[in-house]
Amino acid sequence: MIAFGSRVRMVVDDEVDRAYPARWVGKITVITSDGRTLHDRVDKPKGDPGNSLSRTELEEKVIELAVYSNAASEKEMKVALRQIWDLSKVPKVGPLLPLFP
Repeated sequence: MIAFGSRVRMVVDDEVDRAYPARWVGKITVITSDGRTLHDRVDKPKGDPGNSLSRTELEEKVIELAVYSNAASEKEMKVALRQIWDLSKVPKVGPLLPLFP
């Protein structure tokens, strides 16, 4: 992964920069090992208001980030997510706070 990262660079794109913050355009250019140049763009990236994550995608993302950062295990996050999704039924949130040290 580190070797791949060293071959990636980010540059300011004037079109993307002008569109922000009204739009979060994503653009990418890839130069393949055989010399081809490929371009793509996303005008409504996943997670933007116009292209929201589903509940399942949101849960998968939060679990992945928690596990990756060693903040919580998958099992711990699944317990926390059950509590979070039922938050409107909880009379007091104090008992939930130990879940988030």
